[in-house]
Amino acid sequence: MIALAERERLFEQRVQKTRARFVANLPERLEAIREAARSSEATDGRETQLRKVHRLLHDMAGSAAMLELAEIETSVRRALEIAEEADVRNSPFNREELFLIEAALFDIQATADRTHTKNRTDTA
Repeated sequence: MIALAERERLFEQRVQKTRARFVANLPERLEAIREAARSSEATDGRETQLRKVHRLLHDMAGSAAMLELAEIETSVRRALEIAEEADVRNSPFNREELFLIEAALFDIQATADRTHTKNRTDTA
């Protein structure tokens, strides 16, 4: 039987790997959000541009929260708030909203880069 301390260590290792995957996949996910936000309408016909951006940001915020990546979650929620408001009023993003979403996406990646670099040096 594995001791409790060993189980906790193994669990934390799995969480760290999941966090690393989340960070590694951020550029692709952020680009998908950028593309959706810039498009005039979603290409699949089932989901509006606003709804897609809202959904992608909501998923990312939930993942960041679950992985206890608070700084990333805060930046995602800034963009999510803008997407929610646009979705509720059902009107395309205006220039200011696009700028603010882009700034939040930049902050997300910058925070992830800092976190990832710090974690690599902590484990070295």
